[in-house]
Amino acid sequence: MSKLLNNKTHNKKVKIVKKLESFTPLGFFKNNDYFSMFYKSSLSLNDIYLINNKNGDINNFSLKNKEKINIKNGLFGKNIDLEKINNITYSEINNTKIITFFYIDTKTKEKKLYLAVNKGKDNTNWKINNTFMEIKESAGVISDYIFDKKIYMYYGDSNISTAFSSNLGKWYKDKDSVLKKRPGFFDNNNLKFLGTKIIDRGILVFYDSSYKVNKSLKIQIGLAMFSLNDPNKIIWRSDDAIFENEIPFENDFESKGMVFDNDQFTIYWHSKKTGILSATLNLPFTNNLDSKLFQKLEKHDNNPIISPDSFENINNVSKNEIKKWTANGTFNPTAINLGEKIHLLFRAVGEDGISRIGYSDSLDGFNFDDTHCKPVFYLKRSHFGRGHMKDKYDPVLYESGGSWGGCEDPRVTKIDDRIYMIFNAFDGWDFIRVAYTSIKEKDFLNNNWDWDKPRLISPQGEINKNWVIFPEKINGKFAILHSLTPNIQIDYINRLEDLESGKAKIKSKYERKLKSKSWDTWIRGVGPSPLKTEDGWLVFYHAVTADETHKYKLGVLLLDLNDPTRIIARATAPILTPDMWYENDSKPGIVYACGAIIKGDSLYIYYGGGDKHVCVATASLKEFINNLKNSKDQTPSIKKVKFS
Repeated sequence: MSKLLNNKTHNKKVKIVKKLESFTPLGFFKNNDYFSMFYKSSLSLNDIYLINNKNGDINNFSLKNKEKINIKNGLFGKNIDLEKINNITYSEINNTKIITFFYIDTKTKEKKLYLAVNKGKDNTNWKINNTFMEIKESAGVISDYIFDKKIYMYYGDSNISTAFSSNLGKWYKDKDSVLKKRPGFFDNNNLKFLGTKIIDRGILVFYDSSYKVNKSLKIQIGLAMFSLNDPNKIIWRSDDAIFENEIPFENDFESKGMVFDNDQFTIYWHSKKTGILSATLNLPFTNNLDSKLFQKLEKHDNNPIISPDSFENINNVSKNEIKKWTANGTFNPTAINLGEKIHLLFRAVGEDGISRIGYSDSLDGFNFDDTHCKPVFYLKRSHFGRGHMKDKYDPVLYESGGSWGGCEDPRVTKIDDRIYMIFNAFDGWDFIRVAYTSIKEKDFLNNNWDWDKPRLISPQGEINKNWVIFPEKINGKFAILHSLTPNIQIDYINRLEDLESGKAKIKSKYERKLKSKSWDTWIRGVGPSPLKTEDGWLVFYHAVTADETHKYKLGVLLLDLNDPTRIIARATAPILTPDMWYENDSKPGIVYACGAIIKGDSLYIYYGGGDKHVCVATASLKEFINNLKNSKDQTPSIKKVKFS
């Protein structure tokens, strides 16, 4: 007895370690009023369960009423090994429930795509009736869609293709991919099929084009629309990702499906370390978000509207005269709507490498056939006391639009009875300052180019560009917007002349800091002069993305009318991107807007393409502003999914 009592190990308590349970989602779908999830538990890998979300919370799933799933192989009459199943996509056609899923061989890691059906009232008993020997990629049958007596599916993990069947049994692959990677766009990476949604305008196809950037994963979701009368005919595709975010890279992080709920959709992702994440967005092309937000601005079919070769068909005397000062580029136009005409002032670079200002006008805003043979404004060296350059001009050596001096990138606005033109005075990179001149409205309309003496208004010794004057005085003062980063900076000046004399001075702060949670990771500067609308000031600006720093893109802000430093709305994606040939000509990847006007119910944006051409893009003003105001809701955060 005493030996037993003295034995320490006899009374030592044995600690039982409870194995923690983890969950691996396999797929998601809308089940009546619930969001439902197929999942595996780490405690029972040979089983698949179905659970619903809790209390309407799409990020909280209840484990109390979980149901076990049975999948019988109808081809051989046996149950299959559920541990090998992954990536379930749910569809419905004529009250028949359909799932497609991967069956993965644990030894060879080879994927096979299976299709199972359920014609009962529950979601637990499934019967496999087809194996796709040739398709080994993510796939989903289009719900509630039959065309020409055929059922269709989209599939793909690299490019996206279609297949069709008349009875869910034998399937036929279409030969060509319907969605491919696009060089120069956000989706120049593998395209993984996510899901489809039928709307009255067409078939929406969502895809994942995420990729690794250093130690991060850049999440990018793309969208295309196909014709209801031909699932292979694309009728629209997003220029930019409809959702993007950046998270720390994990090798097993992947999208796990999406759920549609009225005018919204939710995407789910998973990795072993992070768990399950989700993001909810408004569904495009519905009342919540009109298509124009995704179409951005519509580029004119006849772009470019002015180019250096636009003057080939005029008489020889005029052609030779124009060529001298336009030979190397006509671009970065500003515009004003006066006297029932759209007046365009554009930057032109001549054979001598000097930038001057040209003029043309139009009744409709598209056809500018009456370009003046001579520049309407140019700088003389004596204006600012600079000496003459003796170097030989070489456009390759000069990056400021290919010129080595002159007046660049005009922005024009009307205040009272005068037209003010603000521009960049450039005389080599040791001298670049903001300047302005003005002219009486009457002289401007009569083409009597009696400009006032040009005046420098940015501080000496600093490099400043991209300043604009508001088209009306605010509290009796000129309002100059001179920076957008780190915040909106506006100075109010009694007299513009005071900036030249030194009685007033603008201290502009520019922060070249990359942001990580928006498309405009590096804001370069403001574009055209602000446009006043009843909803606020429209301010367009140039910015680049972290992964495409060589491409200038156009963004837009809506500012408060009474306090223009307050942002009402900001577009969550670029409204203009350089994807046409004329935007990749002399200097690839450039859209640079200096002009914006309102004509009737339409918004016109005039911009330079590729530092060589004058271009225009338009939109319905009402739709543009409505979508801009709605776009602030289109910046969803990624949230963690929990179980209870």
